[in-house]
Amino acid sequence: MMRDSETLRLAPTVAIRVDSGHEIGSGHVRRCMSLAAFLVANGFKPVFICREIAGAITHVIEQAGFALVLLPEKESLAFSVFRSDFATADFERMAGDAEESADTFAHQYPGVQIAWVVTDHMLIRKPWQVAFASKTNCKVLAIDGQANSAHYADVLLDPQIHENPVEKWADLLPQHCVVFAGPSCLPLSQAFESARNKATVRQGPPNKVLVCFGGTDPEDLVCRTVNASFTWVSQSTNPGIEVDVAVPASLPSLTRLEALFLNKPNFHLHVGLNDLSQLMLDASVAIGGGGIMLWERCLLGLPAIVVPLAQNQEKPIERLEAQGAVVSVKSRDGGYEFELIKALQELSQNPAALRTMSKNAFKVMSDWPKTDGWLRVMKGSKHE
Repeated sequence: MMRDSETLRLAPTVAIRVDSGHEIGSGHVRRCMSLAAFLVANGFKPVFICREIAGAITHVIEQAGFALVLLPEKESLAFSVFRSDFATADFERMAGDAEESADTFAHQYPGVQIAWVVTDHMLIRKPWQVAFASKTNCKVLAIDGQANSAHYADVLLDPQIHENPVEKWADLLPQHCVVFAGPSCLPLSQAFESARNKATVRQGPPNKVLVCFGGTDPEDLVCRTVNASFTWVSQSTNPGIEVDVAVPASLPSLTRLEALFLNKPNFHLHVGLNDLSQLMLDASVAIGGGGIMLWERCLLGLPAIVVPLAQNQEKPIERLEAQGAVVSVKSRDGGYEFELIKALQELSQNPAALRTMSKNAFKVMSDWPKTDGWLRVMKGSKHE
């Protein structure tokens, strides 16, 4: 049987530096797994480089058959997506992570040359990218929509919607860097590609609700959402409403959540699912956060009540709400339950609104996929 290092020498190797965890979520890893599958289909060999962090889903990466370089947990590099005050010192401190990533990769795969590194990480910016590229002599593809610090990249994928991406990234990228912007520039999983062909415009009122906040649970939001959904269903005149709730197996409140589902035959708990496409396809409305699920829901025309889980999700949600594809519940404080129930009731009373949201969601991703441009750059073709 061919060893991993021998396999890597037969195709251009792409290192993917990304993390997940209770304080980070799983969205970055999941979108990188879709990107990795896309790269494999186009002749590349991806290798994930991840750090051991509480709640990380590195086991999912391995279960999918991808190579993994695992870095040990390091308290000095811990961070949370729920803070928004990242400073230059935070980005500079990650240069040491770049050295460690390159050295650990070289030890695990001696003699293997990295052609590209993909960075999808809130603390990886120019200091990390310069250090890693200098040590490995590779090119850099950065995935980032924040524009909060400079990147040293050859290609930048910005998955957010913006009227003028060039202006957004002015003075933050090297002159040779090529920018591809918009949610359609990122590949999604094969399951979502197949589901898209089956998706139809939702017709109200909502009778099947999907609750999923990904890999994070700030302010006990999952249990609070389930309790609010109980209240809404009990007040509804529609006896056939069903609610699916999808959570990771590592959810800290899982035991308490399971107890909530006792004697609730219309509520279904799904733990540790790696593919949400069928649940999204079946749902008439979703409740969840931002991140990659924003675009997955839009791809399938699924209307959503969206809660920004971190500051970096606020602008993408605002833009989707302006386009009529989502309704936002901005506060996670004591008034959250009231606002959520109100939003569900309004959609129930106005089936036409649900249908319009579904059509608008489809429009957001109508040009998906737009991956040819950056793939051509990675393969060495001149970008036109």
